[in-house]
Amino acid sequence: MIVVILGAAAIVYALMLPKRQVDKSSSDKEKLVQEVEATLEQYMADIERENEELVELISRMKQETESKQLAHQEQLAELRQRLVQLEQQTLQHEARITAAEQGTHQAAAVMLAQAQEVAAAQISRYQQEQQPSLAEPEPEPQEPSIRDRYPELFDLYAQGKSVDGIAKVTGMQSGEVQLILQLAKQEGSL
Repeated sequence: MIVVILGAAAIVYALMLPKRQVDKSSSDKEKLVQEVEATLEQYMADIERENEELVELISRMKQETESKQLAHQEQLAELRQRLVQLEQQTLQHEARITAAEQGTHQAAAVMLAQAQEVAAAQISRYQQEQQPSLAEPEPEPQEPSIRDRYPELFDLYAQGKSVDGIAKVTGMQSGEVQLILQLAKQEGSL
């Protein structure tokens, strides 16, 4: 439509131009009009072709933009899904770490309590063994020596057995075995 208006305007303009030569024949005028019309038609055809190319280019750009936008949306959806999975895994790992820390603290508390019980038992045994000797300031010469009271222990010690090995064989605790050996050294019977 724009092309038609431009063509009509060009024709009107051509007709309104002052006549340069009065003596030119009407055939020259027709020839000129035909040339102007041919030029305008060529111009309109060029404009129409360019418009079609422009419309085609715009439609291709629109399709490319839509396909890129669709690809970006799919990628964004995938990234969101991965983010949700990572957040869930993080929460699970944090829960496991918390549970492990609580378990470690509980295990440490149990082990500490057991160690304290064992130490208290050894201390009380030591004190029980020491109380008779504290009650009697001078040992009676008739009391048997420590070596006489634990002959099996000293035989195993003489054979070169370790404190733990002696404790296993005699059924005593290793702390008791060490204590007896130290007492024997103090008596001078070892």
